[in-house]
Amino acid sequence: MNPIKTERLTLKRAALEHKLRLIRLIGDFRVASMLSNVPHPYTDKDADYWLGKIEKEELNLNIFLYDVLIGGVGLSVRGDDYCELGYWLGFDYWGLGYATEACRGLLEFAQISTSFNCVNANVYKENFRSSQVLQKLGFVQIGEGEVFSLSRQQNMGCLHYEYVFAG
Repeated sequence: MNPIKTERLTLKRAALEHKLRLIRLIGDFRVASMLSNVPHPYTDKDADYWLGKIEKEELNLNIFLYDVLIGGVGLSVRGDDYCELGYWLGFDYWGLGYATEACRGLLEFAQISTSFNCVNANVYKENFRSSQVLQKLGFVQIGEGEVFSLSRQQNMGCLHYEYVFAG
């Protein structure tokens, strides 16, 4: 798959050369604690698993700013016509519009390149910034629930969102 370019970012697969930066960015507890499937501490083995996984999944990408890894964004298939959006940024890149820009770029690509009709996303209730990102993108809150956090080792309240592609 060719990289997806946005105004400031490039969405593409991370490679082995990015592993140490990946560990440092997502291994920051402030980042890991906002993600349900990221353990803390984040180890070399965890990074190897992730790099292997994204080789097989076309729509799981990393976010690069000036060819420097700053985060990740992906769509995971959940059914025949829908997927789940996930994203993260290194702490130093929070609040600068990169999450919204990266997600918008991936959603635009998915709308023209896949058969998905809708996209789901979940955020912790306490993660107001992530909820704002989803709302800016046109996601609508459709419910609430709980999800287990690997980094916190406890159930966390979460908000369920949905985005329906325009016909």
